[in-house]
Amino acid sequence: MEVSVPASPSRLAGLRRAARACLRGVSDEVADDVVLALNEVATNAVLYGSSGEQPIQVVVHVDDEWVEASVLDHGLQPPSGLPADPDTDEVGAGGRGLWLLGRLVDEVRLECVRPGTRVTLRRAIGPAGTLTR
Repeated sequence: MEVSVPASPSRLAGLRRAARACLRGVSDEVADDVVLALNEVATNAVLYGSSGEQPIQVVVHVDDEWVEASVLDHGLQPPSGLPADPDTDEVGAGGRGLWLLGRLVDEVRLECVRPGTRVTLRRAIGPAGTLTR
């Protein structure tokens, strides 16, 4: 799946539906986690990363071993800072989104690119009912 989504919170429900459709055949646990993580990243891209005129680009790819999803915004400035360690149980005043992502997916990659920020999420696909993390 590859879509361009207008930078409007009202468009996020459609993105979640499209992602869920793309994840048919993946266990419910993995699909639920990926859709929640993708929604978190897309929400931040819409609210903080893109102006109203610039859409966000979303790609979801599924193969036999991994789900990979990325969100590219067109913000003028990269994120101002990251939490100390998204793999710890400590959650400070900010960075809760990255903390949440660290619990939902196996890998989170943030890149400052032109023209904005790309966040890539990867989640291993395992047999239904098994924990892959």
